[in-house]
Amino acid sequence: MALESVEIYIMSPSLARQEWLQRALGSEPTIHVPAIASTFPLLRSLISEAAVDLAVIDPGSRIESNTVRDWLIELTDLVPVLLFSAEPDPASFNFLVSSKAGGMLSADASSEQIVHAIKSIASGLTVFDGALITRDTVENPAVEPLTPRETEVLTLLADGLGNKEIAHRLNISEHTIKFHIRSILGKLGASSRTEAVSLGLRSGLIEL
Repeated sequence: MALESVEIYIMSPSLARQEWLQRALGSEPTIHVPAIASTFPLLRSLISEAAVDLAVIDPGSRIESNTVRDWLIELTDLVPVLLFSAEPDPASFNFLVSSKAGGMLSADASSEQIVHAIKSIASGLTVFDGALITRDTVENPAVEPLTPRETEVLTLLADGLGNKEIAHRLNISEHTIKFHIRSILGKLGASSRTEAVSLGLRSGLIEL
């Protein structure tokens, strides 16, 4: 069944890219853009005030990949994300694949590709531009193996426990838990607890 209407927020620090996206969507009557943000905090504020079907993020080349990944981690629990990228970004790709909430398009995608991706994602599908998929994108092993204790901590993180709860469960100090989490993030190349859990599940280090 076709979607009657799709509402999206656009976020890009570049005015030229904002206008480019608006032109790309201008001829599609079923896609509505109630607001455009130039910063991530503004986008986050818009989403907290009024729900939409998805967020379209075009970060440009000046925003670091780690920063973009942090944005995805924060947003994908709230709304699917269509991310534009000028080059392959394995970390963001793998996160979107694991979260099953959004997709990625090349920064020079056509209007038809953009419209198709937005409608598909709003329908619950994931969409990825083949030009952004490389061998590194689908192979992301841990740099170092986790210790048995680190595996326990990561498993409890996956269960949604906080530092104090994990410390109580394992009968060790909260300070030690923080040390283990820092070690886990470093070994997995993750920038957050949520990303570490996603990487641990995808690589088979832990199971739900």
